[in-house]
Amino acid sequence: MKSFDLDNLNQILETDGFVDLTGLIDNQQIEAINNSIELAMNQPHANGQRGYVKQGCQRYLADTLSYGKEIIDVYTNNTLIDLAEKYSNDKVHLSNYRIYSTYPSDDFKMWWHLDNKIDTYDFDNKCFIQKVVPEDKGLIFLMYLSDVEDGGVQLVKGSHKWSRDYDCEGFDHMEEDFKNEIVTFNDRPKGTFVAYDYATIHRAKPYNGGQVRTSMFGQLSPSRMPAGEPILLNVRDLNHLTKKQKQVLNFGNEPTTLNWPIGTLEEFLPPVKEEVSFIKKLRRLFQ
Repeated sequence: MKSFDLDNLNQILETDGFVDLTGLIDNQQIEAINNSIELAMNQPHANGQRGYVKQGCQRYLADTLSYGKEIIDVYTNNTLIDLAEKYSNDKVHLSNYRIYSTYPSDDFKMWWHLDNKIDTYDFDNKCFIQKVVPEDKGLIFLMYLSDVEDGGVQLVKGSHKWSRDYDCEGFDHMEEDFKNEIVTFNDRPKGTFVAYDYATIHRAKPYNGGQVRTSMFGQLSPSRMPAGEPILLNVRDLNHLTKKQKQVLNFGNEPTTLNWPIGTLEEFLPPVKEEVSFIKKLRRLFQ
């Protein structure tokens, strides 16, 4: 594993809003992660079948941290946690996390946004509610689990210094103002690892052709912020966790929202043009 100077990284974070931590996780660990999730990323999560939840052109792995210690060890990596705590000047915990695949799309374009916000789930209206918290200060990381030619993460260098002055989550209306500060992580190999202040304006670069992009995402929030999403672990891994890992994984704390996204029935149904064939196949099964 590559070594990093925490003081230097912290200084770069303060100046640019992001740091490149590529080399933090070795190829062997990345391959172990890919092998453990391969089947699940190719079948929907339903009726006890472990798999993905679909949202638009993206597939999100359900019960992400239950697939292996290799995944837990990324989210609780010592260097990553030490950097997050140094930057936020507080103990941190994992508040949001995902492994997901993005498919090229003509219909989907991620908006420029920031993530210094609190998510809660409104059970009455069955929707997630976001509240921007300008004073919140923590880190997000993104690691590529596949080689990425296009559709990579884009960050607006230095935007964490001024984005907190705006009472909004989306920044598409300002793209012309910051276009010269956009840094794009395209043409990068698996293992590319970027950590950024979650007040840094960012998005995934829109793309409509080429390869599927699979990534690992995590948000590390200071202890003064809510716990965030439920964290589900496999009992197989519990005896091997350190005290620090249990802190990061919110042991003993009640989650304050649900895991995003929540799939809908429509996401599991075939396209309309395939519906007749699908119904015929069902009828043959039950004859």
